[in-house]
Amino acid sequence: MPESDIKLGERIISDLVVLEPSDPIFKLETRPPIDLAIQMILGKQNGFEIPFAAVSFAHHARIPEQNLFHCLFGRDSLLISNLLRTRLPSLESNVVKALGSVQGIKSDTSSEEEPGRIPHEVRELSDERAIELMKSGDWHFPYYGAVDSTLLWVGAVANIAKENPSELDVEVEGIPLWQRVIAATNWIIFRMQTPSGFIESHRSNPKGIQNQVWKDSEDSYMHRDGTLARGNSTASIETVGETYDALLSAVAIQRLRPSSTWPESESALLARADRLQERLIELLWLGDRFALGTERVDGDLQKALDSQASNQGRLLSSKILGAPEMLKYREAIAAAVSDPQLLGESGLRTLSSNHPSYRPGGYHTGSAWPMDAVFTARGLIKHGFRKESLLLLSRTKKAIESIGGYPEFFRGDSIENGLITTRVTDVLSEKGQINRVCQPPQMIQGWTVGAYAWITDNIDRISSP
Repeated sequence: MPESDIKLGERIISDLVVLEPSDPIFKLETRPPIDLAIQMILGKQNGFEIPFAAVSFAHHARIPEQNLFHCLFGRDSLLISNLLRTRLPSLESNVVKALGSVQGIKSDTSSEEEPGRIPHEVRELSDERAIELMKSGDWHFPYYGAVDSTLLWVGAVANIAKENPSELDVEVEGIPLWQRVIAATNWIIFRMQTPSGFIESHRSNPKGIQNQVWKDSEDSYMHRDGTLARGNSTASIETVGETYDALLSAVAIQRLRPSSTWPESESALLARADRLQERLIELLWLGDRFALGTERVDGDLQKALDSQASNQGRLLSSKILGAPEMLKYREAIAAAVSDPQLLGESGLRTLSSNHPSYRPGGYHTGSAWPMDAVFTARGLIKHGFRKESLLLLSRTKKAIESIGGYPEFFRGDSIENGLITTRVTDVLSEKGQINRVCQPPQMIQGWTVGAYAWITDNIDRISSP
């Protein structure tokens, strides 16, 4: 494996080849046409057709590492349906209702269920992966350990209600959708009650996911010197933007379905959003760039995570930096995501290549995720950064078209080291900690399928002067 994935003082304790050089995925003709790939990722949940987070090629059916996410995921399925709105207009509504049918109603430490919370991972109890996770991690399913699923879900409800307000009256498990939004809004307000005012990755199950955001691996949040943040007190910057958007979406839905049961008035929710915007600048703007997030230390003190990563780019797809006076912040992000330290040959790196924690094959520490690049590029084009957007989209498209699948992520270094990591590698640090530093991507990842579909549908329009 490339030496760049191993840090000084680490010792490899396990190195397993998962994808052999002879695997058909290295042949371009193996990649299914996009229309077929979309059909491949579709499945059923509670009677609704929804996209699974990932599916496997038939010849990978017996490889456990290629069969990790064959189910409904809150975050993944919502983002996939958003990317496919043009091609499959009803998909977003289906995902909203499927997730609403398992919305949290009680507090349960083992599953991390909370009233109003939208689940992270929905599996049948007979699912082999569910059995494995329940046995090793003491999880229960549905598992709710994500803070962004609820935020994205409220935004998706607002999307479908904008086009068809009657959708709000559809009953899901006997409860109208708009009332389920009220429950989700209650959860958002409850989880914002932190010293920073940000929703933090606080887990109730000590064996649950530590970083409960899209970069959910344990080594994905770190300080400038590489010191890892503690997930139970960490807020991720893109989640701040998602919270802001969810509050505005709740206001839009309240205007359509006013009721005394809303936890706060429209004006109070808007004031809460304004304060969140202020806290974003107060706590995460470092003078010339944004931090990756914050970590709570010494009680209520907030310490910024001064690491340049792709997360900051996702702010542009939010409304939180949309005001004219926010121009300098948008420009700083646009410059960062198009800089060679973040933008590699295979797309937008999850972590800057000059960071001490950078691993080009790492899951969230230097690899390049097509989904991440597309949502950042959508934000760039929205704010007029057409050249920067095209850079991200063209490199991402080229990478996908250079391999026989729709991989979850690519290596972030030179293509001479291969586009994808083919091994599962665990190391032992000098401090005696075991860390999985590399693993192969899922080769048919739902949001890569969605990302490629979005690119092919829009890149010509964006390229036109």
